[in-house]
Amino acid sequence: MEIGQQAIQRGVRVQQGRNPIDILKEGQVFSGKAIKLLPGQMAELAALGQKITAQLEVPLQMGERYFFQVASLNKGVRLNVLTDYALSRRSADQASVLLEKLQIPPTKENIAFTTVVLENGKTLSKELIQTVSGWLGKSGLADGTEALRFMMSRNLPMTENVFQALVAARSTDSMTGKMVSLQQMLPRNNVDQTGASMAISRLFGDRSFSAHSFQGSSNEKAVQLALALQSPNPSVKAAAIGMLQQATASGAVTTAESVEESLAAIVKNIPVTNSSSNGAAAPVHMMKEALVQLVSHPASTEAAAVFKEAVSLSIPPRHPDRLLMMQQAAQLTGEMKKDQLPDAKMAASLFQLASSAAASIPDQAAVRIAMLLGIETLSFQEPTAGGSLRDAFRFLGLDHEAMIASKNGPEAMPQTVKQELIKLMAETMPAPVREAAEQLVGRLNAQHILSADSGPLQQLVMQSPLQFGEFRGDVTIKWQGKKKADGKIDADFCRVLFYVEMPNLRNTVIDMQVQNRIVHVNIMAETPSPLLKKLSVPAFDSLKEALEGSGYRLSGVHFKEQPSQQGGEEQSKPPLARIMDDNGYTEVDIRI
Repeated sequence: MEIGQQAIQRGVRVQQGRNPIDILKEGQVFSGKAIKLLPGQMAELAALGQKITAQLEVPLQMGERYFFQVASLNKGVRLNVLTDYALSRRSADQASVLLEKLQIPPTKENIAFTTVVLENGKTLSKELIQTVSGWLGKSGLADGTEALRFMMSRNLPMTENVFQALVAARSTDSMTGKMVSLQQMLPRNNVDQTGASMAISRLFGDRSFSAHSFQGSSNEKAVQLALALQSPNPSVKAAAIGMLQQATASGAVTTAESVEESLAAIVKNIPVTNSSSNGAAAPVHMMKEALVQLVSHPASTEAAAVFKEAVSLSIPPRHPDRLLMMQQAAQLTGEMKKDQLPDAKMAASLFQLASSAAASIPDQAAVRIAMLLGIETLSFQEPTAGGSLRDAFRFLGLDHEAMIASKNGPEAMPQTVKQELIKLMAETMPAPVREAAEQLVGRLNAQHILSADSGPLQQLVMQSPLQFGEFRGDVTIKWQGKKKADGKIDADFCRVLFYVEMPNLRNTVIDMQVQNRIVHVNIMAETPSPLLKKLSVPAFDSLKEALEGSGYRLSGVHFKEQPSQQGGEEQSKPPLARIMDDNGYTEVDIRI
């Protein structure tokens, strides 16, 4: 189920450039108007966007519209007249009459498809009606009908893969939610069966939790596992539990006490450096030295006091868990028996508290934990937005087919989420797993379809899960602009729309319009405009500086409250559906 943008573009050009007579087949039905009567029961018809000369068995009235069926293409076009085209009838009524003439049951799926064909002036056949009605039966009538309407308006190939991709794009479920659901359904105890699960974890920023990413010594692996088990991210913690289960099954770890003992050994072996410890790094170095002193020597009041002070200095004053972690530090050091070495369980608890304190400053977490462990860098990274968004699009596999072509085979290309999903679909999997994978691949394919050229404009549509701090959701980008001579988007004149479902602002659209490198931003969210502006003002200077750094000038930022999902039908649609239903370049832009 692979759909490349180049293949879609070729299909559109072929459909637009071919003579309708060349694509007619016997049995096909279409509507047309008699514009000229010719001798020998011949007539010139206006149909399918141009003139067709055909032989007919019955006379026609000039200027009237009819439904025709192709009887023969041997030595010219010969048509049968099925019925007149009654202008007074609704499309659905005309569809019912036509289905009756073709001896096809007037089911709601058959009527829906035939109606869309008539509205778009396309050809249909008995076989096509039966095939597409089967698609509609599986997809749902509303979304399926809109997908068909889009396919016909863009002259897309009438294939099930294209149809399924567009139906998937109209789903109200987020891509993030679909990926999390699929990940939860996949087994975690067999590395060969979790390629897709691991790829999704990596996309979300959980890059350390695969069997191949635990590199280095056994101590380093145990450190990563310990940190993962503390993670507030449920998917990270679940992945860590899976790795612990694998270690247990292989005999590397036999009991919970074994994990604690290995952690205690790690703490004892943490190197204490004599390097300078200025600024924010000083409390971490202080905590590391106190930790080594606590677990390597008999307990003392002085060492406990230094450890508690180091924990206090490491945690920001306004951190929500500061009081709790300080209470834990007091409790743990209070439980230590004077002049005795702590047991493995106590050592593990102290280590976990120290690592939590080191990680309490989000933007410095990785560096501070690395300092605590005495290593140069940490082998896993915190998920970020910004620059990683481009990496996320690449890792999703939006250019999967192009990469296969350039790499001369899938075995030569790097891992992507789409690649792993396609592999998963080829395996014997339970129906829910296969269906979830198909929906995700369809969502990725839809982005190729929606990125097809629209008249003189070039359009790019991209959607990806985004994790930024506590926020996890989809970001959808629509980039539209005129082409330059080399076929690329003109960055001086373009329009970029960002769709994102924010936790508090909810349904949010950012419309960035660029004219001669002057940028105007319109922000619309389900929040009162004055409040939205108040929240955004502190970021204006940073936005202006960032744009100027790239050679652009900010002309202004406007805000507008958009209707809630209950109050606005258009706003309640998912982003890809809104892009599908846009009329394209023929519509006049309305500034938000």
